Amino acid sequence: MRKSSNNINRRSFVGITGTAAAGITFLPSSLFDAIVKDGNGWWEKEPLRIIEFEQGYEFSEKFDLLKDMGANMEHVTRFTDTSPGTSFLDAHNLYSGKKINFGSLKEYLAEAKKREIRVVIYYNVHAIAIDYARQHSDWQQVKADGKPIEDVYTVDSSFCINSPWRDEVFQTLRKLAAYEIDGIFYDGPIFFAGTCYCESCKRKFREKYLKDLPSKAELASNRVLPEWREIIEFQSDSIAEFLRESNNIIKENNPQILFYMNGNTLAPSWPTGRNNRKIARETDILGAEGGFLYGEFKEPVYKPGAMGKLLETQSGGKPTVVFDNAKQGPWAFSSLPAGEISILYSQTITSQANVWLSVSAASNLHPRETDVIKKYNRLIKDNPDPFIRTKSMAAIALVWPQNSGNYYSGSSVPLTDFTKEMKPEKAGSTEEEFYGFYNGLARGHFPFDVLDEEALNSDLGKYQLIILPNVTCLSKSEAEKIRNYVRNGGNIISTFETSLYDATGKKLDNFELSDIFGTDNYNEIFGPLNWDYISPEVRDHFSLKEIRNRYLNAPTYGVKIRTQAKVPVFFSKPLPGSYAGSPEISDLPFMVENTYGKGRSIYLAGTFGGSLKKFHFPEYYQLLNNIVSEFCKPVLRLENAPSSVEVSLRRNENCVFIYLINFTSEMKRPIQKIISCPDIRIEVTLAEKVKSLKSLCQKQSLQFTNTANSVSFVLPVLEDYEVLKLEL
Repeated sequence: MRKSSNNINRRSFVGITGTAAAGITFLPSSLFDAIVKDGNGWWEKEPLRIIEFEQGYEFSEKFDLLKDMGANMEHVTRFTDTSPGTSFLDAHNLYSGKKINFGSLKEYLAEAKKREIRVVIYYNVHAIAIDYARQHSDWQQVKADGKPIEDVYTVDSSFCINSPWRDEVFQTLRKLAAYEIDGIFYDGPIFFAGTCYCESCKRKFREKYLKDLPSKAELASNRVLPEWREIIEFQSDSIAEFLRESNNIIKENNPQILFYMNGNTLAPSWPTGRNNRKIARETDILGAEGGFLYGEFKEPVYKPGAMGKLLETQSGGKPTVVFDNAKQGPWAFSSLPAGEISILYSQTITSQANVWLSVSAASNLHPRETDVIKKYNRLIKDNPDPFIRTKSMAAIALVWPQNSGNYYSGSSVPLTDFTKEMKPEKAGSTEEEFYGFYNGLARGHFPFDVLDEEALNSDLGKYQLIILPNVTCLSKSEAEKIRNYVRNGGNIISTFETSLYDATGKKLDNFELSDIFGTDNYNEIFGPLNWDYISPEVRDHFSLKEIRNRYLNAPTYGVKIRTQAKVPVFFSKPLPGSYAGSPEISDLPFMVENTYGKGRSIYLAGTFGGSLKKFHFPEYYQLLNNIVSEFCKPVLRLENAPSSVEVSLRRNENCVFIYLINFTSEMKRPIQKIISCPDIRIEVTLAEKVKSLKSLCQKQSLQFTNTANSVSFVLPVLEDYEVLKLEL
């Protein structure tokens, strides 16, 4: 984290260089650059506890509620003057409470200041009322057929950031920056899966690439063409440019105004144009909707934590935020039960992300839910150290195939507020493969980080094990970094078509990492294997410890390969039916163990992670546990803890923090109640001696035993969450 310089009083800006249009003051560029580079923004100094009420309240009533619930920041969703055509805001202004606009903003800010609540103006830059949009048809996002998009949330249109509409936005930013607000949040900007083909986009694309803007929909089915990469880069660059100009306008007026947006989720970026790496460079905080839950709760329970871990990797050291919503979509005025709100909070703060919680109205919440929100915000306020500026102690990294999502036809697009669900076109769902390993690691009590492909170009030396769950598209430099990592003693687990494509989705003749895998040839995918098996052949192999079955359930799809390396497990020959006799071993390897330099590799020639996610085979959990334990010396061990407890390990200069997230519940979602777990024994390998040990949630000191290289103790009870502070 960058060192902060002295605080600068916003009121001192007035008169530094005189006034500009509309009475707005500007800083000298040298002072502005120093403020930005030194990173002294207020948002970097403590964890943010953000609550957004979607329904209206009178000013004083609202801030009393926010203060009571432990918030130190809010989003103003009912500010009426950001965009005259934002129907989302218009709809919410139907509810009781005084409207907030430029005429009432000073009064509103004064009420907030009395309660020490920071105010960030919500600015919708993606959903525009159709009536207003049609008055500015040249601003609308346009589909390939030339028709404007008018089905956002079924009732809205959307403007294009490359159109002259941006001038209206920038004018509003200048007006807002003249007030003592604390920040501006963009909801969006985004493109949509079928946009944008407005005249501004077509002209700008032609100027950049000297060709006409191609059809995004047609290219999505043929992603190896260079035009596919160009349109992805064009749209993500357009968003980055819009953010850069927005932030410059804001910071020139007041460097202490926070600016950020909601970035890309664990999903391909092509449908929306949101590239988190680019967004992070142009904004003050990197955030994404990790805690928005929909319909049947198809999203993995680990979604907020996975999002937070990925944001930490992609943010470049800037603060992060996970947007959590205390409702079950699409029912806008519903509320989640206490158990769900608890795991939203616990996963978010464990990953070092700030919490943003949207609540339709405090009156919708039961006291149990309100008490959970108060409890977590009080924990964060009273104990900020575990939730800001700590470093992960994980020796394991799980790779989220971000780039593969844009170029690999096995990637899917999840349902979000911005995207419709899109199923993968072929076997090897990257989302399923990733979350299967995430589930297995979490249930095995292994602390781990989440990386993307770009992170593979950084120093990987801290990790003993890197897992590549069908990370199909790798650049030459990324592949070489992995090769050097293994050559120097690192270990990897890989599955299915990992490294079979280059960074732009072109299929290779063989795996780029075939020398590490120990495979001689790639042939073809086979399956689905709906009732078939894999056959362990080397019974004393470390991966098969405590597995006694003669046959294990096969993953749904496999890859035909040849190898001269060790094969502990083969595919069985496919059966014509589930009751069609006993399996026979085939000559197709499933698991390949190989040594490369000082490191080792396990390659699994099938959709192992996807089958683990969907079917939860006990043998798969054990297999993964065995391989991880072999490749990575355990830093932390838990006894008498169910697999429904996830553990993370982080530290700062003087303390080690152990985070325990309890998912134990009543086997249904939404989770209403977390079931407590008694007498969990914990041992942590540490070079330093522990001086004191405290349970921050239970607010009590614990007895412990130091040995030569570890500390052990018993946690009397784990409720829904615990943070253990080990002072060194």
